[in-house]
Amino acid sequence: MVTPLKKTITKLDLLSLRLFLTVCEEKSIGRAAERESITPSAVTKRIQDLEYLFDVKLLYRGAKGTIPTPVGEALADHARSIFALVDGMRTDLSEFAQGAKGHVRISAVPSALVGFLAVELRDFTETYPRIDLDIREQMSSEVVHAVATGTADIGIYATPPEIPGEVETYAYKHDELVAVLPADHPLAARASIAFQDLLSADIVGVSENSSVMSQLRRAAAELNQHLNLRYQAHSNEVARELVAAGFGVTVLPRGLAASARSGRIVSVPLSDAWARREMRVCVRRGALPAQTRAMVEFLIGNVPDPKRGRQA
Repeated sequence: MVTPLKKTITKLDLLSLRLFLTVCEEKSIGRAAERESITPSAVTKRIQDLEYLFDVKLLYRGAKGTIPTPVGEALADHARSIFALVDGMRTDLSEFAQGAKGHVRISAVPSALVGFLAVELRDFTETYPRIDLDIREQMSSEVVHAVATGTADIGIYATPPEIPGEVETYAYKHDELVAVLPADHPLAARASIAFQDLLSADIVGVSENSSVMSQLRRAAAELNQHLNLRYQAHSNEVARELVAAGFGVTVLPRGLAASARSGRIVSVPLSDAWARREMRVCVRRGALPAQTRAMVEFLIGNVPDPKRGRQA
């Protein structure tokens, strides 16, 4: 007989499972009853109810005591898992009742930190002063890898890196890529620039393996053109200084271009659709510690778009 799930959930209770586990540990209904401060007949009745519910025999009673059958051993394993989950739930709720506490390791792309994340993390620490933060600046692919391998608890990255199956992501915010040019550049006065218009200029590359450079290479390939990288900078600050000195142009997220020195260089939005990027929050799949869950809910709660949804 296969017991319907709804009936199982309705009839199954934690006390019966606890009594069954105690019998397995004590190898005696009498000792289990004494340990749980209940009568032996009540213990027997509870176990009989479990056997009826699942239509199986759970215990052997013999000269060596009362021991679980193979099916009983399987139920005992499941019961231990259930009580571990219940204990974790109690711990999490207790932490929230007392004020969430703990430590959260955050990996984020620089454009998120400069653009908006730093302010939101400050607000988070004001709301949850007992949660300590470890903040690391990494590229998008590194962010996702850190979360997938457990070296970061939460990541904020810019699309589009490949997302492994063990990572779950949530929509967060948007940013856009802009062209950064010398103030006297012929294109500097435009309201927007198509990426194709930049391909004839010398381009200062930033962070060889960054998501921005990957996107620029894909965009150039789609136009059947070559991305002419005359210089390769290792930081956004160096790239901006090279542009200011007249060595070429570069493309940066708006939040990083905004700190450019006024008067020397300007930023102009790219008109290409791909230049509008989505920022996402990512965590490992499965139950999250209370402090990590609190941060995820805090960050995605700041997203104005109610359709933010999930992405597998």
